[in-house]
Amino acid sequence: MLIRYLKSEQYKIICNPWFVIAAVAIVVFIPVMAFTLGSYFGETGFILTKSKLIQGFYLGQAGFVILAGLYFGREYLRSSLRTSLLSSPVRHKLLISKFMSILIWTTGIFMLSSVIAIAALYMNSGNDLGLSELKDIAKTLSPCFISTVELVVITCAAVILSKSMIVSMSIPVALILGLGNLLLQYGRIFRYFPVVSAMNGFFVYELPNYLEISKGLAVQGIWSIALLVAGAIVFEKRCVK
Repeated sequence: MLIRYLKSEQYKIICNPWFVIAAVAIVVFIPVMAFTLGSYFGETGFILTKSKLIQGFYLGQAGFVILAGLYFGREYLRSSLRTSLLSSPVRHKLLISKFMSILIWTTGIFMLSSVIAIAALYMNSGNDLGLSELKDIAKTLSPCFISTVELVVITCAAVILSKSMIVSMSIPVALILGLGNLLLQYGRIFRYFPVVSAMNGFFVYELPNYLEISKGLAVQGIWSIALLVAGAIVFEKRCVK
């Protein structure tokens, strides 16, 4: 039955033109940003390539947040959620299939963007791309991917809790685009907020202003799990009469 739910959700995604447009935009946006952004710490060579790549994925997080908000938020338009819940006797399987669907698309878009961005950067630099460089890049991008997945889960859970696509997207996007750093000036407690906690995953060299990469990802992971559990409870208890 879970497979049936998953197929249904994939069909919904494909038939949602705004989702498809957003997905294509992310695939284009991340490589363009990686290609055009400059050096942050004055890096050169291979370090510069990695720096530009992760900077592109940092800004690309905003696209993934919008993608998740569009997917889950669509259910709250035109009584779509009511129809879905009434036609689904087992709600938790419906919810699982939704999260599986958005994570499948997130992973696929991230991988495709990575390949295009890496190819563009190396074609521009003219450097050789060996196995050791690929391993290093994969290691560098791992925290970026984990952070992106966590933000997608947080956004989806926020849609369920707030019943608002706009609210759930605007807060993470604002944190990504500078609000997080602004809040950090008013207190170190804001280091433990989503996005801000995982900032060091998007720098070639860790900065003391932010949490260590592993600790930051763990903190953001706790946020995502807590909101996911709260969202699942609300989803199970929601009345559709």
